[in-house]
Order: sequence, then structure tokens, then C-alpha cells
Amino acid sequence: MGTMVEAPSGRDFDNVFGAGMSPSGALRNGGVSDRLRDRLVREEHAKLHRQGWQPVTVVNLQPFALQANLGELGMIEVPAATPEQPVRTLVIQHYRMSMRDLGDGNFTPVSILPSELAKEIEREYGATGGVFWYHGTGEPEAAQVEAARARQQSWWRQLYQQAVDSWSRYHQHKLITDRQRDAARAMFAAGEVAGLPEWVTITRAQADRRDCPMCGESIKVAAKICHFCRSEFGAEGEPVRAAAAPKRAAKPGAHEE
Repeated sequence: MGTMVEAPSGRDFDNVFGAGMSPSGALRNGGVSDRLRDRLVREEHAKLHRQGWQPVTVVNLQPFALQANLGELGMIEVPAATPEQPVRTLVIQHYRMSMRDLGDGNFTPVSILPSELAKEIEREYGATGGVFWYHGTGEPEAAQVEAARARQQSWWRQLYQQAVDSWSRYHQHKLITDRQRDAARAMFAAGEVAGLPEWVTITRAQADRRDCPMCGESIKVAAKICHFCRSEFGAEGEPVRAAAAPKRAAKPGAHEE
């Protein structure tokens, strides 16, 4: 199991606060509004330290990293699960802080606790099933992991069926997503499908279809005429005659040369 601890950095707080601070933590300069904001931020920090907060652990079972863009609060990323480390975790130990603009040059500090940061990741990736979080920094319980795996497998089934339907209807690699290919591999690894489908094992270069060089639509490799733009192709598939451009309708009253 791989565990990462989120280290505090300058991005945890709005850059405007750190830029004007001396090594001792005092405000170097600034007007009345700057000093007021400095005081409000210090009071918010003091309040949080009096109240205390709990660190949280975010668990990722997915083969892709979880990324949450929090704007001025920075990024949170939980590493992807791998065959060697099928359960990846990120410990969020510190809160982050921003400033809410109240208008007329007035601001108020807004603190985002670790649990709220974890909820943001859950909001973005919770539907995938293989993501959850809990208070504390210990290892996740086996029952929690198994329940998440069951939800994850249900999500894989949905994606797999969507890909099967899309392939049977359009037969185009570009309409199959990476997540749907991950779903097929997960279904195969779980023994729920007998083999990997061709939209996973066969690349676009190996498939019997290609993009028309004139209009970009998907056509068969052996096609001599694109049924979309009516361009013609030679023995090697190269275009030999482009479809004639449609004639523009003459404007009323216009005379042909």
C-alpha cells in the first residue's frame, strides 16, 4: 500500500499573504486594508489552532490519478493504483485558506479543513466507486476497501457496456475512451468477460477502418470512394480525386462572365 503525505507549501495559502511577510511573520508594509486583512488572517489561524482539526486519508483504487483543481488553493493529487500498489492513499494533514471578497475592498478569510478538501475529491470521483476517505492517518480497513472494490466493479460494468454499445453501432476507435478500455481490462481480470474486445487489443492502425484524408470521417481501409465527401482513392488508399465543391447559387441580378 502506498501512502503519501501532503506537505504544506506556499500554495496552501493565498500568495498575497506570504509575499508581504518578513521572516519573523510581521507585515513588511501596506496600507490600512492590508493590515486589516493581515490581522483577520492571523485571527483565523489562531481560531483554528484553538479548535483543532483532524487530518484525513483519501484512498484511491483506480488505475488513474485523482486530481482536484482548487483554484487559488492549489491542486490535490492522489496517485494512481498500480499492480504493485493496488491501494494508494494520500494523507491531508493541513487546512488551506483563501480570502472571500465582500466588495468595497473588504475581505474575510475562509479556511478549508482537510475533511472539506477530501469531500471535493469525493465529489469529483466518488461516482467511480474506487475512491473514499476517512478521518485519521491509519491504514484503511479491509471492509472499506472491499466495499469500494464492489462499487468500482459496478462502475466498470457500466463503462464496459457503454463501450460495447458504441462499438457495435459506430465501430470507431476514437469513440472509445481510455476509461472504457480500463473497464474492459478490469472486467477481464475479474473473469467477467472471456477475453479483451477488439477495441482494446487492436489499435486504430491495425483496424479495418481509417480516417478519410479529405473530410476526416471514418471509412473502411479498402474503400475506393468516401461515402461522406465522395472523394476517390487509388490502390494504395491515396486520394486521386477530391469531390467537386458545390456550386454557389448565383445572387439575384448577378451576371455570369
